[in-house]
Amino acid sequence: MSGLVRADDAVRQANLTHFTTAFPTLMGSLNVSGPKLLARSFHSIFSDRDASWEHAHDLSRAARGGEGDDSQANGETSLGYGEILPETVFEVMEKIRVDHGGFSGSSDYNDDPSEEDSTCQSRQVVYDLGSGSGRVIFAACLSHPFTEAHGIEYLQDLHANALQNLELWRKKEEDTHTQCTPPSTEFFFTCGDIAKIEGFKLKPNPTLLICHATLFDNDLFACVQLTAENCDVGTTFVMVTKPLRTGFVTGIQTLSSRQYEMSWGWATIYIQRRV
Repeated sequence: MSGLVRADDAVRQANLTHFTTAFPTLMGSLNVSGPKLLARSFHSIFSDRDASWEHAHDLSRAARGGEGDDSQANGETSLGYGEILPETVFEVMEKIRVDHGGFSGSSDYNDDPSEEDSTCQSRQVVYDLGSGSGRVIFAACLSHPFTEAHGIEYLQDLHANALQNLELWRKKEEDTHTQCTPPSTEFFFTCGDIAKIEGFKLKPNPTLLICHATLFDNDLFACVQLTAENCDVGTTFVMVTKPLRTGFVTGIQTLSSRQYEMSWGWATIYIQRRV
């Protein structure tokens, strides 16, 4: 939801579903650029009601309400559901690219602009801790050519919904006859507990870590903090409502913060980086 093992090793007793899809040229096939046009592309993929954030919210509410024998949440408020809107994801990604030097390991990132970027060939990895229906991951991958995308979600119904949304993503690829040209995106959706990430170390290390932590309790957020501190230098964090602790000890710096629109209202997004 930082050494290098795979996501199925990082989350104990997790159900991992792994897909490989190549979708990097979709933007080219649709001739889109910029947050507004990216949003149009996103909604053309996820137009079904079952692919909406409202449907994901209903799934989460049913689990939290203890409905049925398969309820996992039993009223746990840390599992309340809200999403970063895709339009907001695109705005944040653009801000990182334009104002904060892009992403570590990408051709548009360089800690020292006076030096040639020698990391431009390294793989790009995005994680979403508490990934829900996967829509945020898909929005991030639509706006940046990540080579790997990892979503970690505790609730089984939301995990299943993310897999359904992945099928819509793949169908769009087929419908637009997008060729499988690198860089391709390899998707890993894990149903597991982010509090049980082994050694609080995500492997492979994230280029970008997203966490909608609005309803995370103190114990769960402490796990996120430890995981972030174990990330490599250069990792970018997008934190909703609750920022990571910063300073010399944590090695985390806040680059910017401002209010953005969410599925449920407005909240502050903190863009932070491991330094």
